[in-house]
Amino acid sequence: MSQRRAPTSSWSFRIATIAGIPIRFHFTFLLFMAWLAFMANRSEEWAAIAALIPALFLCVVLHELGHALTGRRFGIRTRDITLYPIGGVAMLTDRPKPAHEFWIALAGPAVNVVIAIVLGSVFFAMNDRLPSLMFSVEKFSFLEGLFAANMMLVIFNMIPAFPMDGGRVLRALLGMRMPLARATKIAGTIGQILAILFGFVGLLTGHIFLMVIALFVFLGAQQEVMATVGISLVTGYRVADAMMTRFRVVAHMDTLGAVAKILLEGAQQDFPVVFGEEVQGLLTREDIVRGMAAEGKDAYVAGCMRRDFKRLTPDDPLEQALNSFTQHDRSPVLVMHGDQLVGILTTENLAEFMMLEQARSRT
Repeated sequence: MSQRRAPTSSWSFRIATIAGIPIRFHFTFLLFMAWLAFMANRSEEWAAIAALIPALFLCVVLHELGHALTGRRFGIRTRDITLYPIGGVAMLTDRPKPAHEFWIALAGPAVNVVIAIVLGSVFFAMNDRLPSLMFSVEKFSFLEGLFAANMMLVIFNMIPAFPMDGGRVLRALLGMRMPLARATKIAGTIGQILAILFGFVGLLTGHIFLMVIALFVFLGAQQEVMATVGISLVTGYRVADAMMTRFRVVAHMDTLGAVAKILLEGAQQDFPVVFGEEVQGLLTREDIVRGMAAEGKDAYVAGCMRRDFKRLTPDDPLEQALNSFTQHDRSPVLVMHGDQLVGILTTENLAEFMMLEQARSRT
């Protein structure tokens, strides 16, 4: 369906790795597959529909691999691919340039076009007619059903609105002529308008699946716009521009009870852990609570701290820090100049920086 940079969902799980890219199922995709299996059980053509389920899954994976492998050609890695009922999402680790995004977005539907051409040719050779896009789940052939599914993937994904590939093509074309944030807002607004129309039609006709699609499209467009606006606010800045330079550190042999007292006395919630001048780890508020519940207030910080903390330098792009905060890891970034700790960057003070930058841009 699309490519974007987003956190791994807690509602998805890994099922395979292809070309070094983890493939994940979202639980709603399994519900969709279960629905197909239910329809197969009711149909006279149950064998064709049953065979269609893994074939459809493979086509969606190939679609997303088209995005991912094209992105790799431009030096953009893909963290993973997650499959949803309305398609898949390839999680890119970097934001492509508009010209690159144009080709990355087109690559997925192009894969389905190739598949459809092959299936259509085989079907024509066997039946002396072209396959139809209009079919019933109660009665259809495997080849015709898979051909129609691939064509519908192309048609749906090329709608010029976020979060579909057509919206990304539109954003890429606009981004070649205007700031990326403005281009994203335009494509996102179109996506949300279409989502409202989808939902309205689904409500009038009683098509629940269309209403579900409308919800996915609306939320996807909103999320993409918010993410792009956020990135535009930090572009051109360094980590040093937003980091906190006034903070307290704790020693690795301090007790959790002592650190909890510091936590209650001030606004700081996360503490670098040091041994002399050397940084040993990071102790977050969650670590303090978890450690006190498990080992008591007299437990040492060294036994509860995180040794695999995130670190950046003051001169690193602030966008890199923004990308390091995910749904499952909102722990602070320790800013190091060589081996010397010079700052901390948290989600809270980064959000404050972005809020002030947005206010400044309006004046």
